[in-house]
Amino acid sequence: MKKPAGPKPLSARGASAAQAVTESLGAYWLDVASRMLVGGFFALCAVTYLKHAMASLHGMDLAHPTLGQSANVVSVLALMFFMGLVAYLYAVRLPPLTKFAGWLPAAAAVLGSFTTFGLLLLHPRMDLAPSTRLVSSGLIIAGNIFAIYSLRYLGRSFSILPQGRRLVTGGPYRFIRHPVYLAEAIATMGAMINFLSFPAFALVVAQLFCQLLRMHFEEKVLATAFPEYEEYRRHTKRVLPGIY
Repeated sequence: MKKPAGPKPLSARGASAAQAVTESLGAYWLDVASRMLVGGFFALCAVTYLKHAMASLHGMDLAHPTLGQSANVVSVLALMFFMGLVAYLYAVRLPPLTKFAGWLPAAAAVLGSFTTFGLLLLHPRMDLAPSTRLVSSGLIIAGNIFAIYSLRYLGRSFSILPQGRRLVTGGPYRFIRHPVYLAEAIATMGAMINFLSFPAFALVVAQLFCQLLRMHFEEKVLATAFPEYEEYRRHTKRVLPGIY
């Protein structure tokens, strides 16, 4: 007859407790490092856009600014506020209730977030008509203002990787499930107009494809974390109200 297993020796229990503490500390400092690195990156972007806006103001005739010049400065300031808000929310985000599994969701999220930074490596078109530049600035302004408005509701649930923190259904989330991604797509289209080249178009298409994958993985994570998500999904569209 098999004897029942007795309690673990004190040394084994101590080793298990020590391992748990080590893993907990490791996860804590990994989270701290992530908040500092990613939040710091977006904060640096915000500072860079602020400097760019100030340089543009110095180059303007402030007494008689043109509509194009004013729109350009406002678009850069909108980008600055968006980047600054992302940096803040990433630093104060809530701990996740559930996370993605596998490398593909992480890759889609990272590429969806950072692919269009590749536009900075391209040369902007200098032969664009003033009206075209005005359309570009208008899309950038509209996209970033809508993104800031959406992030106001998303708040500390913000994340780059697919993670479930809190189910947000207020504001623009009453109508579409991914308003921030719609806003980013609008602003990205505006930025692409400044380049109007095949490499710029390819970067934007790649980014949009990654964003669609990202939405798919995020919805799987949220459905796992929140049983009420399926009902919410049935009554909303992904990015275009009444369409998709």
